[in-house]
Amino acid sequence: MSLRLHVQREFRYPQKPSDKELTHWAKTTISFLAAPNSTQELTIRIVGKAESARLNKAFRDKSSATNVLAFPFCAITPYPIAILGDLLMCAPIIREEAEAQGKQITAHWAHILVHGLLHLLGFDHKTDSETEDMESLETTIMLKLGFPPPYELIGDAV
Repeated sequence: MSLRLHVQREFRYPQKPSDKELTHWAKTTISFLAAPNSTQELTIRIVGKAESARLNKAFRDKSSATNVLAFPFCAITPYPIAILGDLLMCAPIIREEAEAQGKQITAHWAHILVHGLLHLLGFDHKTDSETEDMESLETTIMLKLGFPPPYELIGDAV
């Protein structure tokens, strides 16, 4: 499986993952569900709270910034196109969540990328069953990446 990754860093912020890390995490996630010889294309846009809040309001009618927004590619074409879509990742929210949950920042970046990619790949968490399936797959992928399970509580963090 190969990946064409486009990274847009619209928000200058320390503790952002490198393109190499983003590529590794994305390829590992996609490899669980894509054909081995396929080529996939993905854009990741790293933003601040203002852009995240604006797009969250426009597309989800929620008035605050969020950690990740997933925009699946959708088009009617005469042949399949291997464009997964776009992920919008909010650097300040990811940092705040990692601190509040007592998680390592790199592990939380990886988890949010995995979570967003699973949305692009058709997973959701609207029902208990969907949530269970998605969280199980996220945990499997995070362990494969060498990170701890993302849904275990650390200390007194919620």
